Amino acid sequence: MYQRLWPVAGLFLTLFWTELSAQQAACTLLTAADIEATTGEKGMEPHETGMVIPEGPQKGQKLNACMWGGPKKGMVTLSVMQVPPGANLKEGLAKLDEVYAKLRAKKWTEERKQYPDGFCSIMTPPPTEKRAPMMAGCVTRSKGLVVSSGYMSPTNKLSMEQTRTLLDRTVSHMH
Repeated sequence: MYQRLWPVAGLFLTLFWTELSAQQAACTLLTAADIEATTGEKGMEPHETGMVIPEGPQKGQKLNACMWGGPKKGMVTLSVMQVPPGANLKEGLAKLDEVYAKLRAKKWTEERKQYPDGFCSIMTPPPTEKRAPMMAGCVTRSKGLVVSSGYMSPTNKLSMEQTRTLLDRTVSHMH
């Protein structure tokens, strides 16, 4: 079910990742209380993830992120990365939008809100995609880093305010 998020997350991370700049682990950027207050999900367990970027401008760089899974089958994801020197954030976001366009072409609906420091998007699958989760996420630039947070659930749809709150809570825990 969550395989649909990996192309979006992978594209975004491949475009922008250099390495987590702070000594801070990704899973320290949200608390269980943050997640419960924002999504209503209780009992979500954090799982630090890592990989080496296989291709693109950041090939060979380590990726740090965190994923929380819960008993309601919801999932929270976040990543924090330095903006590579010379990276064009607008071009990267345009490439990310190409992925969203593919979902819209398959009749997914998108609610999007631009902010001065980034954007948030909520993607809802069409009724014919019975196993596809609803997805919500935001991307911003803060303290010289690109920060991305997201939430997926087969049954729980976040509002735009909740989606942005998840990102803001992440940013508030950054050193």
